[in-house]
Amino acid sequence: MRLLLAAAVLGALLAVPSVAGAASDVPEANIAESIRNIETAESVRNIDLSRAVIPLETEENNGEQVTVRISADVLFDFNKATLTDAAERRIAELAKRLRDVRGTIEVSGHTDSVGPDDYNLDLSKQRAEAVKTELQRSLQNTSLRITAEGYGERKPVAPNENANEDSPEGRAKNRRVDITYERN
Repeated sequence: MRLLLAAAVLGALLAVPSVAGAASDVPEANIAESIRNIETAESVRNIDLSRAVIPLETEENNGEQVTVRISADVLFDFNKATLTDAAERRIAELAKRLRDVRGTIEVSGHTDSVGPDDYNLDLSKQRAEAVKTELQRSLQNTSLRITAEGYGERKPVAPNENANEDSPEGRAKNRRVDITYERN
């Protein structure tokens, strides 16, 4: 039965000239006019992702002073102060650059404005200490002095709100650990 049905459908399709490849009633000239080229230059739009993508690590140079800013979202799980495995590897890579710096390496922890002030201050201190401890471990056998301080939400680098509306982008930038040092 199925074989009979398939044969009937195939026969019907082949009987239709345009499906079977037979000549159609449309003259060749009309076919050419009905085909249009699509210009890709008009169809493709440039998309500026610079404001849509938040860098997970940045470096600012201010003369001899350098600040490496790492997103806390990369270093820690939500509401935690324990470094992730990826964070430990990242700090070990950064430590290679810090072996020849002079002066004190300052580690500062920061949070966004969500949650109680005292909780954010404590979390930022714990996170700064975690990064300091990992730097010391990675920089073993060095006399570099490393300090750690937590600032909670007191030193934002972006607004946590815009026009009384929550700013997830700003809050993400504020959840960070800054490592500041002077290069030789």
